[in-house]
Amino acid sequence: MKKIRNIPFGYMMKKGRYIAEPSESEAVVMIYKMYLNGMSLKDIADVMTVPYNADKSVWTLNMVKRIIENKKYTGTSDYPQIIDNATFDAVRAIADERYDRMNTADDETKLLRGMIKGRRPRISTEKIRTAIVQIINSLISDPTLAAPKGNYEYTPSRETIDAYDKIRTLMQDPDADTEQLEKLIFEAASLRYKDCHYDNRDKTIPMIDTLTKQKPTTNLDIELVKSVVKYIIIDNGVISAELVNGVIIPSQGE
Repeated sequence: MKKIRNIPFGYMMKKGRYIAEPSESEAVVMIYKMYLNGMSLKDIADVMTVPYNADKSVWTLNMVKRIIENKKYTGTSDYPQIIDNATFDAVRAIADERYDRMNTADDETKLLRGMIKGRRPRISTEKIRTAIVQIINSLISDPTLAAPKGNYEYTPSRETIDAYDKIRTLMQDPDADTEQLEKLIFEAASLRYKDCHYDNRDKTIPMIDTLTKQKPTTNLDIELVKSVVKYIIIDNGVISAELVNGVIIPSQGE
C-alpha cells in the first residue's frame, strides 16, 4: 500500500514541531535555483535524486510544480523558512509568464490550424506561424500588396511621387528624424494605395486601412491575422495566405 505524504517535502516532524529536513530542504533550494536559471519542470524532475517520499523515488513535473507553488517554504507560524520571499516571488513571476505564453501558444495553434484550407499536411505550427508573421509584415510594409491585381497600369499621383522623393532624401541624411521618416513611409504607402483602382473595395479598403496603422513585429497578432487572413494554404510545402478579399500572398523564401 502506497503511503500518502502528509508533510510537505522539505520538512519533518520532531517533538511535535515541523523542522527542515536537511537533504529535502537542500533539494527545495536547488529546485528554486534551477527554475530561476531557466530549467523546465520536467528538466528539474529528471535530475532530482532525493526521493519525493519513500514510495516515489522518480520525480514528475507535477511534484516539482507543487514545490514552487508552496508558500509554506517562505515560513509560517508552523513551518520554518527554507526559501526567502524574494526568491519565491521571482519564481512565481516566471511561472506565471510561462503559463501566459503557453495559453497564448495554444490560442495561436487553434487559430492557425483552424485557418488551413483543404487537407492539413504534416507541417509544424511554428513554421506556419513564421510564414504568416512574414506575410503580415510584408503587407504592413506595403499595404498595396493586398489590393486585387486588375488589368490596369499603375500610375502614381504627383503627391505620391513627392512623398517617395522625400523618403529617399531623408534616408540619405544620417541625421534624419527616424520618427518623421517612419510617419512619411506610412503616409506614402497610403497614398500609393489610393492611386490603385480595383474591385472588391468593401473588403479591401478596411483591410488596407488597418494595415497602414500597424508596425512590423516578430509576434503573431491574433486579432490582426483574423481581420486580414481568411485561409492558410499549404501546397507542396509553400505556405500562402488567402486574404479576406481573395488575394493570395505567398510567404517569401519558400
